[in-house]
Amino acid sequence: MKLKEQATKNINIRETFYGKSYTATYYRFFMQFICALSLLAIIGYDNAIPINLGPPNIYKIIEIISIFFMIFDFSLKTIMFFEETKETKKSIISYILSPKTLIDIFSILPYGWLPYPYRVVVPVARVFKGAQFSKSAREVLEGLKEKRFEISMVFIIFTFMIIGSSIILFVVEEGKNPQIKTIIDAVWWSIVTFTTVGYGDIVPKTTIGRVVASFLMIMGISGIALLTGIVSSAFTDRILKMKLSLEEVMEKKIRQLSNHFIICGYGRVGKVVAKEMERFNKPFVVLEENPDAAHEAINDGYLTIIGSATDEEMLKKANIKEAQGIALVMDSDADNLYSLITAKDENKNILAVARANSEDSVKKFIKLGAKTISPYQSSGYDISRMLISPRTAEFVSIVMQSDRTIEMGEFYITKNCKYAGKKIIETDIRSKYNIIIIAIITKSKSTIFNPKANDIIEVGSTLICVGTKEDMERFEKVIT
Repeated sequence: MKLKEQATKNINIRETFYGKSYTATYYRFFMQFICALSLLAIIGYDNAIPINLGPPNIYKIIEIISIFFMIFDFSLKTIMFFEETKETKKSIISYILSPKTLIDIFSILPYGWLPYPYRVVVPVARVFKGAQFSKSAREVLEGLKEKRFEISMVFIIFTFMIIGSSIILFVVEEGKNPQIKTIIDAVWWSIVTFTTVGYGDIVPKTTIGRVVASFLMIMGISGIALLTGIVSSAFTDRILKMKLSLEEVMEKKIRQLSNHFIICGYGRVGKVVAKEMERFNKPFVVLEENPDAAHEAINDGYLTIIGSATDEEMLKKANIKEAQGIALVMDSDADNLYSLITAKDENKNILAVARANSEDSVKKFIKLGAKTISPYQSSGYDISRMLISPRTAEFVSIVMQSDRTIEMGEFYITKNCKYAGKKIIETDIRSKYNIIIIAIITKSKSTIFNPKANDIIEVGSTLICVGTKEDMERFEKVIT
């Protein structure tokens, strides 16, 4: 018995079925499907669909199954209510009379039990029940709730105007207008006129009636415009809050990163860097000041912070202290230099690579401890290589752009690495992983190019290797 009680306590109904967990997401999709299925059964009852799903009893079976799951959902909500509330009977009554509970109750009523036209309540309730499991519908309702004071005030004014105009019209038109025989006729006319529908079935005959009609038409146009503005404002505010919540989720994910990379700038160079980081499955954050470029990065699926990399607070948001490296690829050398200084102040050991547009900037970046890439120098180098060794340059270009891309990577040798202390010939690096070691950077920072088979892989050294992307990924899993 205790085990059963413990298992029940461990299940959090709100989190499991109505929260943000994966189970809750699947449950919402399932209940939306059930509500849609029940509506299909209702349409089938009235022979309103041309699709033949089978014998007529199939609709009854679908509805019975739908009602079963709706009762299950209602039971979950009721249990959750009693678990979460410690209030008096008044709270229970308010729960029963709440719109959500009434919708649940009407939803579980069998459609065939109610006579026409009262049975129309059932499909309407099931539509609203399905909307409860839709995130978009919930956001719309939340937006309207936030404006409930303004909306209620507008409806109170509308009600007084309709009641007042109805009474006046009934008094001045009774006996003189055969179209207005009761107060209900006057109310109908006021609603039709105020909403600017104007069916024309009832027309004032007296001067006072026409004056009231003119006033009601003007106020109707103004009132509808006012209500539209309030509803539009509610939607706009909700959309902004959804965007803010998205940014909060993104910032939370960024705070959890470590040994990641920061890309400052999402221009032409920044996009290439981001794609390469994504290709190698490296965690990174984009820091972009331009909102349009930042939203482009978000749409591309990257963790993005909208702000300037020159701002210390923005770099802190990017978790600069836990970052492994930073790419400074903004258009301005001054911005890149200032961001480098700020980044080094926060994280002295961070690996910085900067894009430099001038010789003076290259010297400053190197002085501040950053590796530099100059587009002009790189272009000049590529052009010279194509002139001197055209076939080699063409081969490298083809290989780098092929599906089986040849990659160059570095691997640090720790004391726990199985290759530590062994000669290259004694390892299976070449035979098993098809990796070519082109250089070894020793612990003392000296470089051995094209190492020989008898060279020893020492602890603390770094292997510079070449191989396909797939082979490099396999080798990285073993060596790290």
